[in-house]
Amino acid sequence: MFKKISLLVFLSVPLIILADGHGKKEGKSPQEMKRMEMMKKKEAHMKKEMEKWGRWKPEDCKKVSDSSGAFLYYSGLAIDASEKLEKEGKQEASDEKAIEALALAELAANFAKNYEAYCKK
Repeated sequence: MFKKISLLVFLSVPLIILADGHGKKEGKSPQEMKRMEMMKKKEAHMKKEMEKWGRWKPEDCKKVSDSSGAFLYYSGLAIDASEKLEKEGKQEASDEKAIEALALAELAANFAKNYEAYCKK
C-alpha cells in the first residue's frame, strides 16, 4: 500500500507543476481573456497570410521605403549639382553628375517597385 501511495505522489508532482497556468489569468476579466485570445489568433493568421503571399515584415518594408526616399533625395541633389556645373560651363562634369542622378533615380524606382510588390496589400 505504501508503495502505491508513494508512486501516486511521485507521478502526480509533474502534473501539479505543469498545471500552474492559472496564475497568469488572475485579475483579468473574461472579456479581456477572450480579446487576448482573438488577438493571438489574428496575429498567427496574418503571419500565415504574409508568408503565403510573400509579404515582408513591416520593419523590412519601412527600410525599403526609407531607402527609396534616400536614393530619390540624392538623385535630386545630383541633378542640382549637374545644373550648377552646366551653368559654370563644365559640360563633362555636368554629364557625369546627370548620369549619377539617373542611376540613383533608377535605384529609387527599383526599391519603390519592391515595396509595391512585397509590402502593399
